[in-house]
Amino acid sequence: METAKTFGKWLSVNWERGLFVIAGLTLLGSSIYLVYTDKVTQAAVVFGLGFLSFIYANVARFKRFKGLGFEAELWEDKQKEAADLIERLREVVSIYTREVILGKVTAGRWGTKTDWQSHWKLYDDLVTQHEVLGQKIDFSGVKKVMDDYFLFDMSTPEISKVREAIRNGKAKAKQKMDEEFGSPIRDADGYGKRLAEYRNTPEPLGDPFQFSTRNDLAGNTLKIWEEAQDRLKRGFEVAAQVDPTVIERLEALSKLYQSRPVNVTEELIAWGMLTSNAAGAVL
Repeated sequence: METAKTFGKWLSVNWERGLFVIAGLTLLGSSIYLVYTDKVTQAAVVFGLGFLSFIYANVARFKRFKGLGFEAELWEDKQKEAADLIERLREVVSIYTREVILGKVTAGRWGTKTDWQSHWKLYDDLVTQHEVLGQKIDFSGVKKVMDDYFLFDMSTPEISKVREAIRNGKAKAKQKMDEEFGSPIRDADGYGKRLAEYRNTPEPLGDPFQFSTRNDLAGNTLKIWEEAQDRLKRGFEVAAQVDPTVIERLEALSKLYQSRPVNVTEELIAWGMLTSNAAGAVL
């Protein structure tokens, strides 16, 4: 039905334009004939009528047409200007929205609890309102940064526990070294080799946030933990231990990172709220 109405409107407009074009061509031909017969005055009048016929044939394309002094504005031009303006406004709105959301997420992160429930509600509300207004804005960049902070906040307490477990294991290894080689050291070469093994036992990153914006922080921590456990066991016969739930959470966070953008659920928000206080202290 809508297609038929549109076609009917197009047919009506183009039929009228066709008549004006035919009339214009006829009058233009007549004016040429009158010039040929030296009837210049009449030719000028007829030519003017023909010119106006061509103008009327295209009048639907104009927003405003003042007169032969030419103050015409094409609808197409105005539509292009409006589209350009809308695009610029969309960019401004996108920047403003990004700053509002990220300002909320990054503010007050030193030793204070991060209210992720409030942050995600703000994000959802702003995106929804833009959609209601018909503004198709790409918020994927904002969502990516929010995901970075969100996953970092949830990973930080677990990373701290892994770091503590590795340091405890290394402390036991150091104690064994001291007992084995004595003081003063009886075997310098042997001690040097064991010391190198001790120093090569890795620990989680000291400043993990920048790493987390480009890499799988939780997955990287798991790899470090596995390598540290192996080195401590082979080199010093020390079994480093950490709560199994820590490993389970890091595995879950690694999967979330690999399947980004993060599908934020109430369960995840609750988890983020529980861990954000410790994460804020690190930042």
